[in-house]
Amino acid sequence: MISENSEYLKNVKLLIRLLLVSTLLSVFTGCATIVKGTTQTIPVSSDPSGADVKLDGLLYGQTPTTLEVKRKRNHLIVIEKAGYQPKSVPITKNVGGAVWGNILAGGLIGWGVDATSGAQYNLTPEVVTVKLELASTDNQKSESNANNSEFVTKLNQLDGLVEGKTITKDNYVTERCKLFKEYFPSIKPEESCTKELK
Repeated sequence: MISENSEYLKNVKLLIRLLLVSTLLSVFTGCATIVKGTTQTIPVSSDPSGADVKLDGLLYGQTPTTLEVKRKRNHLIVIEKAGYQPKSVPITKNVGGAVWGNILAGGLIGWGVDATSGAQYNLTPEVVTVKLELASTDNQKSESNANNSEFVTKLNQLDGLVEGKTITKDNYVTERCKLFKEYFPSIKPEESCTKELK
């Protein structure tokens, strides 16, 4: 009888430990980290195909291809092919809508995990498709590509300032809007700025 009670108590203790571990795991992991992951798949294509694809300066293959891109930062994709003008496309991070649900359901710990891992962000554009133009002596195109690179660099510097608490969230939003207006005036403000206000 005593050995049966002893065995029963061991099983109950084991069950309690398993429940405790599973509860802690669910509390200390972020929802977006589990659901979306820390990377985002971005298909890249060009016309003509067979162009080199560089992500943040590193060659990743040729078009058509698919890139696994970290959600935590902004990126620059450059598409190049001999005889054609290179095209660069900035990939920017924006806070995803699931963040608020995560804060409500998972609390600040779940949000903290997602913020640290980068899973709380969505990258835009989600698909990159470019039409390459034949090379010419026109420097305007290469100037545009340099501007895109400068834009991504400034955006990442701005992200570092807000993450390091050097500037406030309000200043971050204001400066981010200024960058979009300077480099991409054709993008509507609500597409580039107000996502960060939500």
